[in-house]
Amino acid sequence: MGLVKENRGSIMVEFAFGGIFFIGFVLGMIVIGIWIYNASQVSQAARIAAHNVAVTNNPAESQNMALKYLNNTLIACPVKGAAAYSTTENGCGVAEAYMSPLFPGFHKLLDPRGKSTTDGRIHIRKEASRVLEYRFRPGSRQ
Repeated sequence: MGLVKENRGSIMVEFAFGGIFFIGFVLGMIVIGIWIYNASQVSQAARIAAHNVAVTNNPAESQNMALKYLNNTLIACPVKGAAAYSTTENGCGVAEAYMSPLFPGFHKLLDPRGKSTTDGRIHIRKEASRVLEYRFRPGSRQ
């Protein structure tokens, strides 16, 4: 009976330390999952902008489509942007977002090269390009 009373305090201390690390690990995995998801969505928005500008040659419409996609899909990204432009042969799209890390100091783990902003937001930027569609039409071949 005396052995149980002696171990009771150490079990509570072990549970307290273990619980803190376990909760931190689970929350960290959630934030990393959100970061990977947001990076994928920013990449898709850049592809949407590049594809649309290659097909329609309308950068304003392409930019609006990419921004609409970003607004509908991103999580914890209050600042987002997109651009679309075309060169002589390619339609290009650029999308970016600034993700809030949700925890103080967590941006240093996700962005070790130091490309995050001074307020701790993680900068996600993706680019894409597509060949202009007119090159594939029968009347435009050389």
